[in-house]
Amino acid sequence: MLGSIEQSSTPRAPRPEVGGPASRVLRNFVVAVRASAPPITNLDLLPDGTTSLVFRLLDADRADLVVLGPKTRAVYKRVPRFLLAVQVIFRPGGAYPFFGVPMDELVDRIVPARDLWGRGADALLEQLVAVGTGVTLDPARARLEAIERALEGRMLGPDVFEPASAAVARAALRKLSLGGVTVEETASALHVSPRNLRRAFVATVGVSPKQYARIARFQRVVSNAQVARGSWSELALASGYCDQPHLVREFRELAGLSPVAFMRRRSTSESSGSGGGLG
Repeated sequence: MLGSIEQSSTPRAPRPEVGGPASRVLRNFVVAVRASAPPITNLDLLPDGTTSLVFRLLDADRADLVVLGPKTRAVYKRVPRFLLAVQVIFRPGGAYPFFGVPMDELVDRIVPARDLWGRGADALLEQLVAVGTGVTLDPARARLEAIERALEGRMLGPDVFEPASAAVARAALRKLSLGGVTVEETASALHVSPRNLRRAFVATVGVSPKQYARIARFQRVVSNAQVARGSWSELALASGYCDQPHLVREFRELAGLSPVAFMRRRSTSESSGSGGGLG
């Protein structure tokens, strides 16, 4: 038995600045943009269906630009030394038009942007490193705006491609995110076969509909546990699990920790949040 949910009062490190994209073109595809700076020592990458484009300024003239694909299992890591990180977090299913590959090719991977964009990534990286003294804006904001302009250019360019089935996948994603519906029921409501839905979903989101439903349920219980009072058994039922053992089993599979150990880590570690990465 896990007993009741307790919240720690241990101070945590400052959280990264998070907001929405300034670009109207990107708002249907990007859930958040954020800037991070030391002191962040640990990083918790949780499965949430998102894909991220991350720029890190490691020192005055050294940086990298990478894509973090959708995650199927949590990763906990130490953050190497950096001066600044800026990040664009794509909605689940929102990254496909920007990277030119089916999203399942990026699952659980960190891919240099150059492997996807070629010399365009090199040019953007040089531009981002060059931002510094003399800019009229906060350098972090100036870099975010430069990244957004590059993404707009890709979105509006002649080479952007997305299969028609992506719309079906995103409609299914919205239904599965709410819980209380099976993959078969979702496919039926969208007038497609479960097999065709799976194919479209994997290409657009990166994981199968069933796996995404598990991830969405995991994210619900993590969110609910931040504010809940009561037993883990009650939280399990409220979040869509059959019972407490079901919650514990899936928590270990997705987070790699028991719910109690995970919540203890969340309340005490100096870590950056779930969507994206710095290292």
